[in-house]
Amino acid sequence: MKLSATNFSLPQPIALFLTAGLLLSVACKHKLTPAETTARLEKVMTQHLEQKQKENPIKANFKVVDVAWFAERNYYRCSFTVKMTLPNGRDTTGIMTERISKDFSTFDVPIEPGR
Repeated sequence: MKLSATNFSLPQPIALFLTAGLLLSVACKHKLTPAETTARLEKVMTQHLEQKQKENPIKANFKVVDVAWFAERNYYRCSFTVKMTLPNGRDTTGIMTERISKDFSTFDVPIEPGR
């Protein structure tokens, strides 16, 4: 018997296993580690500060030094330590708090009722 594409089929258990594996690999979202979450939050906050800085005539430089965060149901509650340096060399460090959506796209997420 010649093997061709028209008469070839996988045994049913193997086909079922491969289909289930493909569905699971596509359907499951990668859960970020705490270190990955911290890095993503620092990156998105830096981008947010740079975007807001474009609207400001004083060209200050911002650097996110540290972030402490807690995962709520729909967002991350964050406290960022940010160093701001002015063009004349003066600098200061302060704390900024934000609620950032779990997909890292929205700032100042409204708090759910009952929280």
